[in-house]
Amino acid sequence: MIPRRRVTFPFPLVRTKMVTEALLGVVLLVLLALVLNRRPKGLPPGEWGWPVLGALMPSGISMEEHATNLMQKYGDIFTWRLGTRTMVFLNNFQLIKEAFSSPDLQGRPDFYTLDAFSSFKKIGLSNSTGLTWHNNRRFSLRQLKDLGMGKSSLMEAIQNEAEMLVEDFGKHTGTPQPIPWSLNVAILNVIWKIVSDIRFDVDDPKVHSFNKLINEAFDLSQGDNILFDMYPWLVPIAPTSLRKRLGIEDMLHSFSEIRDYVLRVVDEHEATVDPNNPKDYIDKYLVEMAAQQGHSESTMSKEDLWVQVADLFTAGSETTNQTLRWVLMYMAKYPEIQAKLQHQIDEVVPRTHLPSLQDKPRLAYLEAVISEVNRHVSLVPLGLVHSATTDTQLAGYTIPKDTVIVPNVEMCHNDPAYWEKPNEFYPEHFLDSEGKYDTKKKSYIPFSIGRRVCPGEALARMELYLFLSALLQNFTFSVPEGEELDLKKDPKAVLFNFPKPLNIIINKRE
Repeated sequence: MIPRRRVTFPFPLVRTKMVTEALLGVVLLVLLALVLNRRPKGLPPGEWGWPVLGALMPSGISMEEHATNLMQKYGDIFTWRLGTRTMVFLNNFQLIKEAFSSPDLQGRPDFYTLDAFSSFKKIGLSNSTGLTWHNNRRFSLRQLKDLGMGKSSLMEAIQNEAEMLVEDFGKHTGTPQPIPWSLNVAILNVIWKIVSDIRFDVDDPKVHSFNKLINEAFDLSQGDNILFDMYPWLVPIAPTSLRKRLGIEDMLHSFSEIRDYVLRVVDEHEATVDPNNPKDYIDKYLVEMAAQQGHSESTMSKEDLWVQVADLFTAGSETTNQTLRWVLMYMAKYPEIQAKLQHQIDEVVPRTHLPSLQDKPRLAYLEAVISEVNRHVSLVPLGLVHSATTDTQLAGYTIPKDTVIVPNVEMCHNDPAYWEKPNEFYPEHFLDSEGKYDTKKKSYIPFSIGRRVCPGEALARMELYLFLSALLQNFTFSVPEGEELDLKKDPKAVLFNFPKPLNIIINKRE
């Protein structure tokens, strides 16, 4: 019998081999991370940071505050990589004008919060790109003009809402209270008139419900869920618990409710549209979509239509609403400016008539006040971001494809090179030497600039002018006795400079 040979396992050797392989793996991962983290040549100076994490923002300050700190360190153009996103910030008017005129910098980044609103497709007005954006912009500008944007035909509809506002504000006089709800309804009704040829009464629960959806969409799209924008690799692997904690599920539900609401309206139009007599934006879209069926370059669809309509409401109602609230608070804060403005309105317009577009050339101070509030507030401080669709050059630097371009609008609006008193509320910034409204003021870009300038700018200007002139003709706004009106922005609005919900006093003018 052959004795069994005892085999000993060389544990020390195996452990050494395993440790070596592990260390080699770590080294390879580090090298891979360093390669992937390598800063592209030609980028503007700035903060690059760690692999995957990027250059994290200090706690306790806002993004625009951190951008201001970086600008002071690196200059008017700098790079900030946050997460896996490379962002280039532009901090003066000429840089933004140059960038937003470039055909290679007209894209939109694939931010989760933006794409989620448009059904994860680059459609609609705000988030579309390429041929879809080109087609949609051309269609929207043509139809908005045909439906009265900037014309007297739409002015009558806005003045009807202004009359409703005056009547309702008259029910809220004499005591400290928030700005009445009717302001929201009036602005929503103007857009409903354009897109669907309908209007709602102040107390109609349908308009209350829809306004709540719009407000929720704004709130939920600027919370902690922007983490998905900066770290897109998290999207497919994030557990349900993290998605809930970041507000992702609530945001998606809110967007879905807006989609369902608008699609119900579109379906109603589809069942009743008269191809020979389209009466509103939805009708006109449906008629043109049918006419373009089968065309190779057509990008029209019901999905695109609902996103366009939702864009008009989200971009066109809430921004105008918040701007008007700011103006009324500024009037309460600066009674001498309010009195001067009311004196001009009284000189130009009889108290028996609401101000009209025909009065506009003689109400230069009113336009100056509106513009100065827009400048001083900077409602969207970091603007609407663009992205590079290909490698391109800007200001002597190389901007790689997919780089996010951030226009620092607030910095433009506070640039001492263009503004006499940049840190003060000073309507004279917008008046020329003859006291006329300066229509070509540089470094003033509340509606953006270049190829993607806001298509609803003329509508927003009409609403601000007609609503504010009607309210100031009939009411005086003041600060409650013993209180101080704090005109700092609402800290809950991360991406927007919205006002805090403050009380003011409304008094009828005799």
